[in-house]
Amino acid sequence: MRYNVAGAPIVAAAVVLFTTIACQPSPTSTPREVLVRGADYAFELPDTLAPGTTILRFQNTGKVAHEFGMALLKPGITLAQVLDVVRAGGSPDSLLDGTVGILIAAPSATTVGALLVDLLPGRTYAMFCNFQDGPDKPPHSSLGMVTSRSIPGGP
Repeated sequence: MRYNVAGAPIVAAAVVLFTTIACQPSPTSTPREVLVRGADYAFELPDTLAPGTTILRFQNTGKVAHEFGMALLKPGITLAQVLDVVRAGGSPDSLLDGTVGILIAAPSATTVGALLVDLLPGRTYAMFCNFQDGPDKPPHSSLGMVTSRSIPGGP
């Protein structure tokens, strides 16, 4: 039996090239970074957040400790509806698809960590701080430290 090896280097080179290309990690876009500032008693962040992978960092510019909590609202639910339930003493859990995460910062500090989130097009996210300045003080969210952002796009 005879083998024709004249084309073997070309075949081997093609296999190596194909294997090299197939094993490369797929290109991914760099996540956008958004700095959220918390003051006494409001959040400062862009009016519009784009869909996709986003890194959220939290800087407390206030004089008291704050948290940056983020939750995904169920489709069709508004922040006003969530606040109505909370004011009535109820739990907003049935209006949420889940909590994205929470960052906590001391006064005049920026968190060491961040939230990495895939912002979903056509969805709304609530941002809140439920800290209190004392046991008999109202939560910061009731003082205005609550907001939401609707992500453009979607069906």
